[in-house]
This record gives sequence, C-alpha cells and structure tokens, in this order.
Amino acid sequence: MKVGLMARSLRPPLTGIGRYTLNLARAVSSQLPADSLRLYLTRDAVPLNGLECERRLAPIPTPHELLRVLWEQTVVPVDCRELDVYHSPSYTLPLVTNCPRIVTIHDLALLNPRFHNVRLHLYLRLQTSLALRRADAVITVSRATERELHKRYPRLSPRVHVIYPGLDPLFAERPSQAAVHRFLEERGQDKPYVLFVGALEPRKNIVRLIKAFELAVLESSLPHDLVLCGPLGWRFAPILQALESSPVRDRIKRLGFVNDSALPLWYAGADVFVYPSLLEGFGFPALEAMAMGVPVITSDVSSLPEVVGDAGVTVSPRSTKELAAAIQKVLTDEALASRLRESGPTRAARFDWEEAGRRTIDVYREVASR
Repeated sequence: MKVGLMARSLRPPLTGIGRYTLNLARAVSSQLPADSLRLYLTRDAVPLNGLECERRLAPIPTPHELLRVLWEQTVVPVDCRELDVYHSPSYTLPLVTNCPRIVTIHDLALLNPRFHNVRLHLYLRLQTSLALRRADAVITVSRATERELHKRYPRLSPRVHVIYPGLDPLFAERPSQAAVHRFLEERGQDKPYVLFVGALEPRKNIVRLIKAFELAVLESSLPHDLVLCGPLGWRFAPILQALESSPVRDRIKRLGFVNDSALPLWYAGADVFVYPSLLEGFGFPALEAMAMGVPVITSDVSSLPEVVGDAGVTVSPRSTKELAAAIQKVLTDEALASRLRESGPTRAARFDWEEAGRRTIDVYREVASR
C-alpha cells in the first residue's frame, strides 16, 4: 500500500497542526513497509531527520497560501495517480484525484468568523465543505469534533473515525528540578508563575485570562507572575490593551514564540497551567502540561474535558470569576495541587502516537480496499 500525506504544514515554526502532521508521519512510517509513505513538502520544510519516507518537494517556492493552494490543487493530484490512499491532515483536499482520499478535521472553528479573519474564514469554509463531500473517510481528533460534524453534516457519520493524537516525544520525560531551577534562574524568573502556552488571539480567551489573574493574585495576595508563551495571532490588539491597562502589568510577561528546547522547562517550572480556550479540536498544550506534572485548569467546553479527564480542573471559559476562583484554589490548596501533579502524567500517557498510527493505517487499509 502506497500512502501520500500532505505535509505542507511542516514549516517553521511548527503549529499544533504541524506537530500533529510530523508525529503522524513518524507513527505511520514506523509501522508501514519501507518506502510506503510519501510526504508532500514545501521547500522550507523543517528537517525530517530519521524519518523513513519518500519526499516530494513543491516544484516552486510557496511562501504564500495562494501558491500552496495552487500546488496542492494542480501538481499534487497528478502525482497522486500511483497512490493507494491520499491523506490531508489539515482540512483541505485536491478537488480532483484518482485515488481514495482521507481528510483530518481538527475542529470547526473555521465556521466562526470571530475565530479567523474574513478571507481565511471564507476560504476554509469553502475548501473544507468541498473536502468533506469528496472524502472517502474523515478523521477527527476528538469526540467533540465528531459531534459537531454530525450536527452540521449528518450524512458524514458512517465515514467519520475518531482517532486521538498522542503526546509529542518532546514531552516524554520531565526535566529534573535542578535543570528547571537553572533554566529559570538564567531567565530571571525568580517568582512563581502561572503559565499559558498558545497563540495570542481571540479564540484563546487571553483577555479573560488576564482579568482572572488580576482577581486571583490581588484578592489572595499571591506572589505569582503570569507568563504568556506564544506568538501574536490575529486581532491581538485587545490583548495588548488588556496587558497595558492591567493593574498588575509589571507581573505579566509576554515571551513570544518559545523554542522546543525551552518549552518543557517553562511547563515544568509553573505552579499552574491555565488554558481557557473557547474552542479546541484537541488542546495539545493541556496534554503537554499534564505530562510535565503541572496542575491544569482549562475550559469545560469542546474537546478539553476529553483531554484532561479528572486530572485537571475545568471551568466555564466565559466566567472570569470562575477562572479566578480556580486559579486561587489550585495555588492555595496544596492537596488539590498535589493530586493534579500526580494524576497528570498518568492521564497524558494514555495518548499514544503508536496507537494513533496503527488506527490511522487501519483507516487507510479500509479505504484502499473498497
């Protein structure tokens, strides 16, 4: 069986979908015969050291989305003729191919104009709708996304497969306390801190997080900083305004994009990780924080309760008071914090890329055999 995997998201810096694609490629290639997997890559792809697969580079540079779409819709379909299965791990498919097609749908935020700019919203809505019509199978990364698909596209149900992704190997082992202490000392982080990881954009609910942090630390006289790890997304102006006007703005640190070597150390050094996202297809940062033994507070909506189970605290992401109370509770109740630190790594270990790869290959074989 010859499988083609669209890997245009493997451009630095890797986003959540990029990490999903990379780890899926690793898991699938390790369980298929040699040369069974073909990756379609842009010319600026990250290094794929040790990954056994055939690589097909875009024939032209693709610095813009329009050029990547052109490549995916014209060159790639011609190359797909000798494949048994083509899989896009990110929403879109070529409009015409001669082989069976599979698409992964992570979430349906694309249908909400509040979560994307107008151009991207319209493009993704159209392309995803076309992909769902043409796909021989659809993979989702959570039951929450499956339910949303069923509500909006009920005819899809027989073709939908829920396959949870796994934990990135980057977070397989927690750094030592000595390494964490040295790391934080070098960066001048001498106070305990509350951590957030993700792009600074409306869907991540950062303005409400800032307000909740203010309430929590001022009401309880907590000494903590708030550390925000992640690049600016879109519509970030209200977030920067909230930061600037905060009465505790000198205790809020915006680090921007954090590289892979530093991220586990920022997680491991935090007293609590807070992820109040309004909508997530899966929520990798919550999983990563649990793996690093950090107490997690997250939203009680979309996929996030599936990820954390009883190893995290879930609250309404639209209630600043609930979020503040949860932060106060975890930072002042040592018994609760200790239980979360102990249960988090066990919960995170349930999400395994080898199992995800095996189940994805099962879908490939099912589709190819029709």
